[in-house]
Amino acid sequence: MNVAIEGIQIVLSDILDAHPAGITEYELLKKLADLGVGLFDEEYFRSPLGLFQRHFLLFHCLYGLRGKLRAAQRSDMEIHCLGIRQIPYRNTPSVHPALHDPLAAYYLELDNLTATDEQEVLRLLNDFWKRFAGEDQRDEALTVMGLTHPTGHSEIRQQYRRLAMQCHPDRGGELAQFQKLEWAMGILRVLYRSN
Repeated sequence: MNVAIEGIQIVLSDILDAHPAGITEYELLKKLADLGVGLFDEEYFRSPLGLFQRHFLLFHCLYGLRGKLRAAQRSDMEIHCLGIRQIPYRNTPSVHPALHDPLAAYYLELDNLTATDEQEVLRLLNDFWKRFAGEDQRDEALTVMGLTHPTGHSEIRQQYRRLAMQCHPDRGGELAQFQKLEWAMGILRVLYRSN
């Protein structure tokens, strides 16, 4: 596996050199697939687990490459799914201890890749969407529906149907009110789907 990772890091370095302004994770994954790097074949994008594995492997290689670039004092790297780019190396001694980078620690540990199965990936995705929506949006969405927390999925569905019948534009309701109801139901659908 180490030989494959080193080969991927060489390809990544060439791609990043060709994109000094940076490149997104998606574009980088596509370039690796287009170059025929087998571990990044398009087939892996067809399932949540395959996509997670490609993402993890890419970030593992990127954080490893960043460590090599820093050690050689050649350059540094910004790593984010929306922008990956090499930046100049800064050798500025600090009186502060080096900060722990939890993302780097996570991605550099290959056991995190092998220990994650499809169920765990789906749980991580569901947790992400729940956090994305957040409690503030939940409470606002419940207010739009005339409900309060705690409530259940079936109560939300019944209230949505009742309000949709009242405020649907085809039934004389206002479009803005109906759109707000649709927004609220979208938020609550994500939050209460697994409950």
